[in-house]
Formats: sequence, structure tokens, C-alpha cells
Amino acid sequence: MKAVFIVYNQALTERVDEMLKKLNARGFTQWQDVKGRGTHTGEPHMGTHTWPAMNSAILTMVDENLAQKILEGVKKINEKAEMQGIRAFTWNIEQTV
Repeated sequence: MKAVFIVYNQALTERVDEMLKKLNARGFTQWQDVKGRGTHTGEPHMGTHTWPAMNSAILTMVDENLAQKILEGVKKINEKAEMQGIRAFTWNIEQTV
């Protein structure tokens, strides 16, 4: 099982929601109004007058095959809207209760 953490510009919310629905990734937790700045490029998303954009984030626990499909979906979204900002990270889940 994998945890997939996706952080994205709120402008991409519909695309991310649609991708997860299409992949049948049903269980997730979503945060809105997440502030941050990318590692390499892009502008900060801080919700301020200077940097008004904001992010959202989703955390989902899925099997390894679905995690790969989510990463591929995130990559496709990023290729079409690179300036908006979207990233995904995964890590192994050892146990759940």
C-alpha cells in the first residue's frame, strides 16, 4: 500500500478531482487554503496581496498500481498547466488499523 500526497494550485481542483474519480480513488483527505512554495520554479502560493494564489492538498492511501496511475495523472495535469503548480509524493504504508 502507498500513501500519495498531492499538492496543487487551487485552480487545478476540478482536474485533480476528475482524475481521482476516473481512477476510482475513493478514499482521501483534502485540505484547502494550503500555503507553500515550490522547490525549483514557480511563484509562492501564500494567499497574500503579493502572492494571492493558494494551494490545496490531498492525501490518499491506495495499492501500488493505483498509486502509479495517480502519479501518471498528476504528470499529465502538470504538462498541461505547468505554471499552475502540482506535485505528488509517495511513501510506503506498513500497517493500517
